[in-house]
Amino acid sequence: MRHLTTFVLSLAFFIPSVAAIAPSAKAQETSQKAPEVKNERVLTVTGRGERYVKTTKARIQLGITVDGKTAIATQTEVASQANRIVSRLQQLNVEKLQTTGIQLNPKYVYENNRQRQEGFTGQTSVSFLVAIDKAGETLDAAVASGANQIEQISFIATDDTLNEARQLALQDAVKDAQSQANTVLRALGFAPKSIKTIQIEGSAIAYPISPQRMESLAAKTASSVPILGGEQKVDGAVTLQITY
Repeated sequence: MRHLTTFVLSLAFFIPSVAAIAPSAKAQETSQKAPEVKNERVLTVTGRGERYVKTTKARIQLGITVDGKTAIATQTEVASQANRIVSRLQQLNVEKLQTTGIQLNPKYVYENNRQRQEGFTGQTSVSFLVAIDKAGETLDAAVASGANQIEQISFIATDDTLNEARQLALQDAVKDAQSQANTVLRALGFAPKSIKTIQIEGSAIAYPISPQRMESLAAKTASSVPILGGEQKVDGAVTLQITY
């Protein structure tokens, strides 16, 4: 019975010694791999690409400004003119017609260094999309219906065209990044090995915009003002980390 007890105690003391050996071996293995990670060389480079597409639609924002003696009278006149404009634009089948702003403010005049209220000023704005070749006649119709401010005009391409341009811009960005990396590494006497990480930056779309707050020509012109859309730029950027 004494021999059995001695054997169990010996085994119990022996097991921790085995466990102590395993971490030591693992630590040695990790230390052997560490220099490989530490000595890894990485080049970070960002490439950029851009594409231009033809715009086909105009985003137009029109305004109505009315002066009145009382707040109720001013707001009533603004609503009346806005309804006429909206109704006319709906007849012309414009896209994404919406109200973008409503304001009613006291109107002040200054006499003999003193401020005096003289009625109210009401304002509302609507925006919509229309084909560029119909933008001129649409503006004329809106002005004839009561619009007295052209607040902003911007030009856009179709969603499909923009998406296609975005993909091509990203492809150009990748080629640009790889070209930069190859040039730098070749000049230093190195060769690229593999791409470690890829980061795609949000692509930017530049909208051609006409000057804001343009006064309308009302019905004084004999024909529609020509509106030319031009091109829209789509940018893409890609950042690569390349080992060498």
